[in-house]
Amino acid sequence: MRTIRTRIIPIPVKTWFPSNNPVAVVMARLCVLREDLYLELKGMIDKPIAALDECSSQSREIYFFRNSVRTLLEIRSAVETLKQKKSFMLALTKQPYPLNGAVNKLAKALNEAHGIVKKLRNEVAGHLPQKAIEEALHVIDPATRGLLQIGDTAKEIHYKFIVEILGATMLRHVPYKDAEREWQKILKTTIELSFDALRAIDRLLASYSRIYKLNV
Repeated sequence: MRTIRTRIIPIPVKTWFPSNNPVAVVMARLCVLREDLYLELKGMIDKPIAALDECSSQSREIYFFRNSVRTLLEIRSAVETLKQKKSFMLALTKQPYPLNGAVNKLAKALNEAHGIVKKLRNEVAGHLPQKAIEEALHVIDPATRGLLQIGDTAKEIHYKFIVEILGATMLRHVPYKDAEREWQKILKTTIELSFDALRAIDRLLASYSRIYKLNV
């Protein structure tokens, strides 16, 4: 069995990420987005999270999914910025495990998924347009039932039916018979992309610290 060992290391943040170094700024941005994405992936797992599942586990899962969509687009933006730093990209080719190819591979994957991810961001993640909701309510199956939980306090009141509204919004242009298959395709694309991004950013930070001789 593999033993997992972790260490907590204090680092001088300003030394590692000086504001006058454009590469350092991109890396700082990627580090923040990496932790955002990790939390969002954890929030999408099937295991119950009592404090967040008061409405429903499905509401929690779709909430973190929506947030992960925004984060993926931000990561794409940061990666494209990093690719413009020619001297750093060249330095990556001289690392023990050259990462310039990995950066380009991640950029390619992010670009290929950009259409679907951006559409999701614009319709249910970064924005929730009136028109998209209107179209969803127009096509939602009349037999659809959602749950409303009522009580005396905000903690006791929950609109569990929002999952049906969000699902209809995301899949409103898909024939009903194909909706489940399309949702699984979206989920698979975004989750695989998210794990690829996590791995790439982790490797990038390690190479960045070596290139700039940052002590660990």
